[in-house]
Amino acid sequence: MTRAASGEPPIHFFAHQARAGATGAREDFEQMIALLVEAVRGDARLVFANGGDWGIDALVGDLNGQITIWQAKYFPHGVTRNHRRQIEDSFASAVRNARQHGYQIQEWVLCVPSSFDPQMAQWWDSWGPTRTRLTGVRLFLWDETALRSQLMQPAARYVRRAYYHPYQDSGDTDEPERSQPVMIRTERPRQYRDHAQDSWRGGDERRIGTHSYLLHGDAVEQISNDHSWSWREATADRVQHDPLRVRIRQLRLIRDTPVAQRRREEMRAQGRLLRKLNGAAGLPSFDNLTEDAASTTLVTVLPSGPTWRQAFGPTGAPLARFAAAGVLGAAADVCAALTVLHGEGASHRALGPDSIVLCGRTRRATLVDGGLAALTPQPGEGVPGYRAPEQHRGNGSAAPVDVYQLAALVYHTMTGHPPSPHATPPIRTTLPELPDHIDDLLLRCLDPDPSRRSTETRALAGAFREGRRLLSQGGTP
Repeated sequence: MTRAASGEPPIHFFAHQARAGATGAREDFEQMIALLVEAVRGDARLVFANGGDWGIDALVGDLNGQITIWQAKYFPHGVTRNHRRQIEDSFASAVRNARQHGYQIQEWVLCVPSSFDPQMAQWWDSWGPTRTRLTGVRLFLWDETALRSQLMQPAARYVRRAYYHPYQDSGDTDEPERSQPVMIRTERPRQYRDHAQDSWRGGDERRIGTHSYLLHGDAVEQISNDHSWSWREATADRVQHDPLRVRIRQLRLIRDTPVAQRRREEMRAQGRLLRKLNGAAGLPSFDNLTEDAASTTLVTVLPSGPTWRQAFGPTGAPLARFAAAGVLGAAADVCAALTVLHGEGASHRALGPDSIVLCGRTRRATLVDGGLAALTPQPGEGVPGYRAPEQHRGNGSAAPVDVYQLAALVYHTMTGHPPSPHATPPIRTTLPELPDHIDDLLLRCLDPDPSRRSTETRALAGAFREGRRLLSQGGTP
């Protein structure tokens, strides 16, 4: 099988079943197609349909003018006669809805992760030109060969690696810079060398409780300043029972001290909190909490979809109006998750572009994991570039930190540059369509003094939704 590049693994389309299970693989494949179109067609304006409305999975163009439609059909085992009827029905639905709603389809692209057998190839070679002659719509096929060709384009690298390369190559230098660990890394002294040799590496299969997990990449590993406990986290696939993509976070005792035991109890508390909330309002779903004599391990379900970074950036350049509207909509979703956490007396405190995933057709923003909820604040915690000023002192907690981090992420994404610790220019200097009161609200959320920030996340979510609506309608004069 052709490799995407030197050192890249083959592209296996059955990965969608491992990522999302049998019931979620179709939607996962559709999401991949939407991101692939966005990557290889830089002018793309993507629309995610609700329940298949208007016969569209992803499109480029204007729904008041001319569009190209990408129709995703997850048939990994091949295309049968029954699948052929589904394809014909989907095309007919797309053409019918175009007539009803007043737009024109220029091209219709069928995406299937398999190859046609001779009978189906003969049908397509006849049916496609006939549909073009009758409707004026040009039909194209992205089968498994064409899909791999699209995915191997340099512009699609992040899509290929996000969906088909579970083992991260630490030698890659052209990947976007990722957020750093949420705790300070310190050098391991000699007496802990044996512990370091137990590091988790990409491709390892690890047994945790009653399940086995295949690690995607090397775990992020840190050690406490007093060298009494260590922390590691990794993304993995559960390889026994029902396939499931998960986030694993483990606390290991190095020395049995009061500090280590207190941290372990906090880890247990985070597990109990996530078990209680179990996916509410954009929080991660609980899978299991496992303990042995030396470790406490929390496993949560990893949401399926692109990260905030992959969907929005920051890219180093200001966003256009429609993209900025999407950012405010996602920020409103994050506020809903933070509201639930704050109601439990906890805070995330580790928000950044890689800690938020956009899920499903509606691209609802969901937190990757519980962040630092239920853990005692420590100096220097949080994601570099998005830390609240008080986190450098180790006394940041609850709503003010989360609000600052989310506002910093929104500001950086919209403007292309992070907020300044001294004087932060208004967003409307680069995005004049942003309503003044939304801009002013974001600047208040970035106030260095936590007591002066707007920390009511319900109200903040409402303001973000209003800002999304206004930007979608053209912004303020």
